[in-house]
Amino acid sequence: MTPYRFIGDADTALGFRFGGVPGDVASNPQEALEVFQAALADKSLVVLVLTEQVAQWLAPQVTAHKLNASQPYIATVEDVWGHKGKAQTLEQLIFEAVGVKIIETK
Repeated sequence: MTPYRFIGDADTALGFRFGGVPGDVASNPQEALEVFQAALADKSLVVLVLTEQVAQWLAPQVTAHKLNASQPYIATVEDVWGHKGKAQTLEQLIFEAVGVKIIETK
């Protein structure tokens, strides 16, 4: 088992899988709670990465876990649409990832 795990939307989960981080897709609060509880039961898990949406759905559970100060460490990341669901273009995502602007010349 890897010491890292991800919970979030399908697109962001795919990106994490490309980076070697396994994870679960959660498309609603109930699914998120189920996979969150399963992840916490995994004693080999060191870092649990949640998208902002999942962290929002599970706010009471995440806060309770953090106050307990036990493993795994929980990190929150933006999903593929950017901060708080704001849609981003492919050009914006590339610029944020590698710092290169793509411009069209005629």
